[in-house]
Amino acid sequence: MLPLLNFESQQFSNLDDTFLSKPDKAVAEMPSVKDLRAHWKSSNEKLSKHFDALQPDQWFEKHSAVSAEDFAKEPHRNRLNVLLGRTSHLSYHLGQLALLKNK
Repeated sequence: MLPLLNFESQQFSNLDDTFLSKPDKAVAEMPSVKDLRAHWKSSNEKLSKHFDALQPDQWFEKHSAVSAEDFAKEPHRNRLNVLLGRTSHLSYHLGQLALLKNK
């Protein structure tokens, strides 16, 4: 999210193979839960700092995955919509975890 929202460069690129570029179960060794939680905490702290510093109008600026030409045609492709989409996606996974907890 940090690079997507034009805040700073990607962190933890060492996790790309495990979670982004390779199919599920293609990586032999998963990172530890302790390490993942530490990365999660660090990322959330950085995001919170950037969110707190944004002015309201800055939420409607383009994100890094859309070109200036496409953004001119589709101004809804902004930082706020990225945050809303990611929040919705996270709630989906929280629902999955809630179902697993009951089993």
